[in-house]
Amino acid sequence: NFISKQNFDILCLQEVADKIDSSVNPDYISKNYIDTATKNLKNSFFAKNWILKDFHRKDFHQKESFDFDFGGFIEVGNYLKSKFKIINKVNKILKKGPVKVIDWSKWPDNQNKGVQMVDLQLPSFKKLRIINYHGIWTREKIGNDETLKACQKILKLAKAVNYPVIIVGDFNLFPSTSSMEIFYNDFVSLVNKYNISTTRPKSNELSNLKRNVVDYILVSKDIKVN
Repeated sequence: NFISKQNFDILCLQEVADKIDSSVNPDYISKNYIDTATKNLKNSFFAKNWILKDFHRKDFHQKESFDFDFGGFIEVGNYLKSKFKIINKVNKILKKGPVKVIDWSKWPDNQNKGVQMVDLQLPSFKKLRIINYHGIWTREKIGNDETLKACQKILKLAKAVNYPVIIVGDFNLFPSTSSMEIFYNDFVSLVNKYNISTTRPKSNELSNLKRNVVDYILVSKDIKVN
C-alpha cells in the first residue's frame, strides 16, 4: 500500500523474494506485491544473491529462536525498478558463499553478497548510475576487513563513470565506520546531511543506541537533492 501511493522514478529494494517452487507460501513472495504496486515502472532488474527454503538462527533480532519455513525454495536478491530505460546492468558478487543455503550452522560466515549496478538513460541524453547493495551482515555493525574491501569495490564502480551516481542500500554498517567513511570524500551521505538518527525499527536489538543507522542514500556531488 505504501509503495503504490508513491510517485517513484526509481525504486531500489533489498531482500526481495521470488518463488522457485510452486509449494512456496505466497505471503513470502514480495516481488509479486511490488510489481503489482509499481505497474508504471516498466523497466526492472532482479539481481539474485541466494536461494533458500528456510531461515534458522538463534539469538537473532531479540528472539531466542528466529525461524522461517517458506514451504519451498525461494530466490532472494536486490530489485530495481525504473521508469527510465536500463542500458547496462550487472550483479557483481562481493563476498562469495553458497548460492543455495541449506545448512545454517555456518551462517553468517558463508554469506553470498552481491551489489547490483544499473546505468539508466535519462531524458536529454543524460545517464545515471544506480548502485544498490545489501551489505555483509555483522552483529556489531562496526565493520571488518571484508566490509572494507566490499565498500572499496563499490566505490571503484561508482567512480568508473563521468556521470552522476546514486548509491543506496542496507550496508549493515554504522556511519562512523572506516568502511563507510571511504565514500564521504566523493559522495554526500543523506543520512548524515539530514541528521537521521535511525533507519531501523524499534524492535531492532540496537535500538537503545543514540544513533542506529545502517541504511544509506549516497549521491555524487553534482546531484541536486530537493
